[in-house]
Amino acid sequence: MVYRSVFSGDAALTFLGENIPAIGPKFNNREEAIAVARQYLEGIHQMSGKGRETPVQISLNRQADGRYSLVVMGSRQVIGKLNNLDELLLKRFRKGLKKKLFILTCFVDGADGQECLVLTEGLGAVFYTPNAIKNWRP
Repeated sequence: MVYRSVFSGDAALTFLGENIPAIGPKFNNREEAIAVARQYLEGIHQMSGKGRETPVQISLNRQADGRYSLVVMGSRQVIGKLNNLDELLLKRFRKGLKKKLFILTCFVDGADGQECLVLTEGLGAVFYTPNAIKNWRP
């Protein structure tokens, strides 16, 4: 199944299943993409331990050039940060949050276009964001 992705800076966004947004950095090198996706998962695992309901903070920060960075942060550490996101990508991402879920993963150039590692390698983390839509205003 082919999913259409949207790109902004070094990040990609696609919608999986029932329009669940999957967002993450894009890479040309598969090994590098897998390593970063595993770092995300390791950071989440360290932060949450055995508990699956550990809160994370997701914030949008406006950069000096007018674009945005999206930061996923645990209680003491940054789990993932996507820089140079344009407003259009964020509006699409925000629209996709109506189900209050999103997936943090990585993307890599594949033979048939961008490959989403949550689909091909199972490398991605699902976040439940009950209040994200109210707080984000790109």
